[in-house]
Amino acid sequence: MIDTVYILAGGQSRRMGQDKLLMECDGLSFLSRTVQTCRPVFSEVKLVAKQPGKFGQFENEIIYDWPHADGPLAGVVAALEDCRQECCFVTAADLYDLDSEIFGRLIKSYHGEQYFGLLETNGIQPLCGIYHRSALPYLVSQGRAGERCMRKIIAGLDHDMLPVDRRQWRNINRPGDLMAIGDNNG
Repeated sequence: MIDTVYILAGGQSRRMGQDKLLMECDGLSFLSRTVQTCRPVFSEVKLVAKQPGKFGQFENEIIYDWPHADGPLAGVVAALEDCRQECCFVTAADLYDLDSEIFGRLIKSYHGEQYFGLLETNGIQPLCGIYHRSALPYLVSQGRAGERCMRKIIAGLDHDMLPVDRRQWRNINRPGDLMAIGDNNG
């Protein structure tokens, strides 16, 4: 059983121009939305952050990025080092369309791969899926080598994918992404 989710919240929001995880949409910050989406499925919801004290307003346990890698890999390695089970669920905090149904589908379909995630129409979604602890040595070596491309890193793991409709996974990175959500909701 996978009962812990790690929410990657270490990004710097450069393309947005301000901290996107604390921006509100539909009355909740993006990080709050992600935490609320995870709670019905996972007994533990942990945040993975780059900066100490940044998310003190949240009651969730916060762990910090692994210092020997950059980007999402630093958060994934930190999650796996913290994980006390064979595997854990890792998701980005800025996937607007996350829902507990897709978490359940991924967990139900998981068969022990080092990474099991989502296959969108344009390829792997590397920031929403299950990572097995056996992937940790490889991920550490990739981080130490300076690799940052999660799709390339996952290609080196024993992995499988659950196909999903690309429209379900809007990633909020730029002001235009946020405006598009407002256009679709209003």
